[in-house]
Amino acid sequence: MTMAEGSYSLTEESIRVAEEGIRGMINATSGATVTSFVMIGAALHILAAWVASSQTKSTPAERDADVEELEGLLPSFIEYHRAAKWLPDPHRADN
Repeated sequence: MTMAEGSYSLTEESIRVAEEGIRGMINATSGATVTSFVMIGAALHILAAWVASSQTKSTPAERDADVEELEGLLPSFIEYHRAAKWLPDPHRADN
């Protein structure tokens, strides 16, 4: 299945998984000095690994289309999380 075949809106399930993952990342850095750059890199590696593993039977053209679709979705997902009330401080100066 390519990304174009799926639904990539912010469903309740995707929000729940995102919240759990973000809380885990926040809790993992309690007391430690971990920069935003490290956290962003870790999150991007997780996303990239998932996308790559889901594209084992995709053509190069389908993979390119998936990346373009992700690039288009990213700004709206970032904005959603900037406004999230459940984050400890979504308006930190380091994000």
